[in-house]
Amino acid sequence: MKKFFKNLFILLIILLAFFWLLDEAFTYVFQKGYYTKIQWLYQKQNQRYDYAMHGSSRAFTTIDIPAIEKATGKKGINISVDGSSIPDQYLMLKIFLANGNKIKKLYLQVDPFSSDTEEIFEFAVPKFMPYLKEDIVFDHFKQFGGEWYAYRYVPFYRYAKYNTLWGIHEVLIDQFKILPQDFDEYGDYFYPNVHYKGPDKLRHLTFDLKGKYKFLNQIIELCKSNKVELILFTAPVADIIIDEAYKENAFQFAKLMRSKGVSYYNYGDLYGNDPKQFYNEIHLSRQGAEDFTRHILPIFR
Repeated sequence: MKKFFKNLFILLIILLAFFWLLDEAFTYVFQKGYYTKIQWLYQKQNQRYDYAMHGSSRAFTTIDIPAIEKATGKKGINISVDGSSIPDQYLMLKIFLANGNKIKKLYLQVDPFSSDTEEIFEFAVPKFMPYLKEDIVFDHFKQFGGEWYAYRYVPFYRYAKYNTLWGIHEVLIDQFKILPQDFDEYGDYFYPNVHYKGPDKLRHLTFDLKGKYKFLNQIIELCKSNKVELILFTAPVADIIIDEAYKENAFQFAKLMRSKGVSYYNYGDLYGNDPKQFYNEIHLSRQGAEDFTRHILPIFR
């Protein structure tokens, strides 16, 4: 029996060593990789920009940064990550600045349905896994539950659980550059022009004026400490109910943000419920992004 437990112990040590080596190898490849937006952003270091665009997919796919540069001469970058929530956006901004990058202004796209969330979206959970052993990343995610300790300290667990994103296929993609990135050199991506017929029904979209805005407030403080001017805006939405209550709510949210020293511009109802500029209910098409960029251009001057 004693020999059995000894052999079992040796086997466990061998397995732990094997998975630790796998973890180290995968992490090495992924951190040098290029394919995902997080990998691309992590490699931006000691750069200077006039501004950065930030937010979820509604910022990732909404603003034509080359068009702004052509019209204003200002250099910009899109650090938005599709599927992210505002806690992730806070972390990404913190990493971007900690990597020595400098920006004068941050344009953050905020929505009534996500700007006060204190949760991370499941779609975005695995995107930071290759960087979880870095304190700046782990210190952020550990507040969301004990499993984040397992992701960090149990060898290879994070890659095994999220193998659909960080499996052997991604090792091959990153190591041999098999596939192109789905964003351009500015960090932009645009949905194709489609014959979108419009929403099946409309919905109320209003900010919680009594919300805590935990992570939005952290972004505000982070910008202040780095002398970055923060500008908030809401991009157009197709399925929005536009009434007096909606307009008053947007006005009061702008007033709330002004009290914090932050500007807010509401473009949520810019196109009303006209579907021709949209790819779907909450995303503009390429044509819509180009048109919206012309509308929003004055706040970049």
